[in-house]
Amino acid sequence: METREKIKGAVDDLGNRAHQASAAMTERTKEGVDKAATLADTIGEKAHDVAAAVGEYAKEAGQSVSRMASNAADSVGHAKDKVADWAGDVAQHPGDYLKACTDNTAKLIRRYPITCVLAGIGLGFMLARVTRV
Repeated sequence: METREKIKGAVDDLGNRAHQASAAMTERTKEGVDKAATLADTIGEKAHDVAAAVGEYAKEAGQSVSRMASNAADSVGHAKDKVADWAGDVAQHPGDYLKACTDNTAKLIRRYPITCVLAGIGLGFMLARVTRV
């Protein structure tokens, strides 16, 4: 009988160890599932945060582009007005404009006489070549 009790004790001990191992594996599996769920939640939150940030940056970029386009339109409008004013002044006072242009040319020739003479020779040579038939 003693052998039978030893075998029964060994089987009971083996059953207890199997039960403990199974319980430990179940616990570790639950911990793993919990960690995976927590990680998935964290990833989901981070993805949401990134998407919100990207959306905000896109909105800011759109606003910046809109402001730049508006500023560019304003600048073009101002430039158009300045050109129109300049053209109006030239049309009203062509003699004054020509005198200013002549004065500027004279100042340039006085400041750089050799360069202007060489440029004149070069232009004359080019015109002669172009007009030769």
